[in-house]
Amino acid sequence: MKKDYKLAETQQKFQSFYKANLQQIYKQLEETRQKYFYSFVKRFICSLLFIGGTYYLCLSNIISEGVYTSELFINVAIIVLLIICGVIYQPFCEYRKQTKDLTMQKILSFWGKFDYFFEQDIIGNETVKKSELFTYYNNINADDAFSGKYDKTELKVSEHNLRIHGSKGDTHIFKGVFVLLNFPKKFAGQTVVKSKNRNYLIFIYNPLLLLVIPMVIIPWIILAYSMSKDGLIAFAAAFPLLIFYAAIYLIYRLYKKFRPDKATQNVALEKIDFAKKWNVLTDNQVEARYILSPVFMEQIEEIKKMFHGKSIDFSFFDNKLFIAVHTTKNLFETTSLFSKALNYHKVREVVTQLHSIFSIIDILEKR
Repeated sequence: MKKDYKLAETQQKFQSFYKANLQQIYKQLEETRQKYFYSFVKRFICSLLFIGGTYYLCLSNIISEGVYTSELFINVAIIVLLIICGVIYQPFCEYRKQTKDLTMQKILSFWGKFDYFFEQDIIGNETVKKSELFTYYNNINADDAFSGKYDKTELKVSEHNLRIHGSKGDTHIFKGVFVLLNFPKKFAGQTVVKSKNRNYLIFIYNPLLLLVIPMVIIPWIILAYSMSKDGLIAFAAAFPLLIFYAAIYLIYRLYKKFRPDKATQNVALEKIDFAKKWNVLTDNQVEARYILSPVFMEQIEEIKKMFHGKSIDFSFFDNKLFIAVHTTKNLFETTSLFSKALNYHKVREVVTQLHSIFSIIDILEKR
């Protein structure tokens, strides 16, 4: 494996910075961590006793009086369990917020002047739409975020969650981190790069959608049965569903072909390995091939790896590079309720994540 000497140098410098500016803060955080950890343990034990006692009383009532669990009881039990989960989870949230309020601003100061925000959307819906990475969503939520300037480039980073809100609940279409870089120089066109496996991630964000698969497969099973057994009734039942699926697919293909995207031409990437992973659309072929160099694409892969990404998409437009890393992992976590605050491993991981972002700026500013 190729060693990243720049990363090693950054880690070494940051460790000295940590000892001088952050170690004392994390020592104080250890007392806070212990307080919240004991609070979590007490809440967890009390919740177990409450659930166990409730179950015992209900079971005794059923055995003695022959009363069976009603639908009302099930609904009440679900609500109570949700409340209990919230009560247990509260120490995690409080400790996480306190940690980030005390440390993130200081960590970011190693690279320059940055502002840290908790649960604030600093990127904006208009920028996300203009990137053309997400076709449709109607609900956007932000978590940790920070902004500032590195060299000549303005930088905004934010954890985001995009959803389609409907009458029967929400469908998650993105969970992860957005990185927005504003360069002094404009790009000549727009280049949109989408991962080829991004459509499968919707099942990770929404496991219940897996129930749709049998609805698609069953009509084909019925059709196969009807053809082999000459069952005209079975075929008649399956035919409307097959027509429906065919119509949906046709509409989707027509939309993909004629949608008013700015980036409409396919681009062949220089390396075959990259071409297997991404689809590239652009309205400026020359610029796209220039900016999507092997060095840049390797750094994009590194960002995906450092953020534990399942997929990564990005878009160049105006003077911006917008990166979307699909990940289910909470990012920029420098400590945990279950490990000592002075454990440097998590801080080191955050430094690596931040270094991967700043490296992208270094590459593109030299173009």
